[in-house]
Amino acid sequence: MTTYVDSSVLVAVYVPERFSKAARQALRGAPQVPFTQLHELEIPNAFELLVGRGLISREECRAIQAQLYEDIETQRLTRLSLDLDTVFTNAAELSRAYTAKLLTRSLDLLHVAAAQVAMCTAFVSADDRQLAVARALGLAALDIKRRVRRA
Repeated sequence: MTTYVDSSVLVAVYVPERFSKAARQALRGAPQVPFTQLHELEIPNAFELLVGRGLISREECRAIQAQLYEDIETQRLTRLSLDLDTVFTNAAELSRAYTAKLLTRSLDLLHVAAAQVAMCTAFVSADDRQLAVARALGLAALDIKRRVRRA
C-alpha cells in the first residue's frame, strides 16, 4: 500500500458531494487503500454528523456504512493497525516543524503522520495545509479539489 487517503476524501467516496467524482477517481488509481484506526473513528463519525445535521436519513447512513464495510471486507480498504504512540510522536514533531507556518490542525497532522508510519509514498486530500505537510515529507500529494477545478 503506497497511497494514504485522508478521511474527508473517503467520506466523499460514499456520500455525494462536490468532490465525490474526484475522490472516486483518486481511489481508482490505488489498488488498496489503508484503513487505519483514525479512519475507523472519523469516517463513521462523519456519517453520524450528517444524520445529526439532517443531511442524510438513518436509513441512508446504514446503507452508506454497509458499503464502507463491504469495501473493508473485500479489502478495497485494507485495515492497517498502526502503532499509535509512533503516530502521535510523529504528529507532534510535524506540529513543531510546520504548524506555526502552515496553521495545520492536529487531526490533519495525525493523518500525515499515519501515512508516514505506514510508509506510504502518496497522500490524497482536499486540505491545502495537510497536503503542504505531506509534500514537505516528500509524499506525492494529490489534491482532489484541483482535479475538480481542471474538469
